Amino acid sequence: MSDKPSAAWYLAPIFLGIVGAAIMWYVLKDEDHPDSPKMIKKGWVIGIALTLISVAWIPIVMIPVMFMDGFDKQKMMQPITEHVKQMKTESIPEHFERMITEPVQQQVPAPGFEDVPEMIVESSKNCSGSAGCFTDYVTRIVDGDTIHTATLKIRLSLTNTPETYQEGFNEATEFTKKLCPVGSEILVDQDDLQRVDKYGRVLAKVFCGDKVLNSELLNNGYANILTQYCSTSEFSGEAWAKRYGC
Repeated sequence: MSDKPSAAWYLAPIFLGIVGAAIMWYVLKDEDHPDSPKMIKKGWVIGIALTLISVAWIPIVMIPVMFMDGFDKQKMMQPITEHVKQMKTESIPEHFERMITEPVQQQVPAPGFEDVPEMIVESSKNCSGSAGCFTDYVTRIVDGDTIHTATLKIRLSLTNTPETYQEGFNEATEFTKKLCPVGSEILVDQDDLQRVDKYGRVLAKVFCGDKVLNSELLNNGYANILTQYCSTSEFSGEAWAKRYGC
């Protein structure tokens, strides 16, 4: 016969509840002492009872907490709700008053690819043809043959300068910057036969002061003529275009 199990085993169900009782049963079930079954039974009773008591306390504790939480939220939301109602009440007459007194403004769509020719107003007798003719101020020189203004991107018609990766790019760009510096006024004569390119840029002959940028780039060796577009350009018949291949 083995020794009587220690009474300390009761601490397992006391602290761990039903889990502690299960541990106590697993350890003492093989003991052949006559007190072992009694201790196991008491352990189960203690473990189950304490587990039920601890579970029963959860709703008792949570109900007041939930009630107070709901009360606080309601109290917090009350002034916000009243403020929103007040805003709605006050804004309705103001909204209708504004609709009555303010003039209706027609919304004009931003110029797109097809809208460019229509937005250009004729402004100089130096232009030829019936397409756009306007003055504007240079905001950026992209390269030798591309200029930006505040409203448009302009690509020189028939005239082609080197790209960034090609020899002569810097020289051509600097020439255009010097002839048509940023901030200077230019006159743009849009090409009648090819008004915009596939990138939406206005194709044109550009006057910088009394000089035509297209011809100046060609005359000084910074550009070549785009002969493949001679048949579709208004300017192919001009002296500078004919001189270089059109």
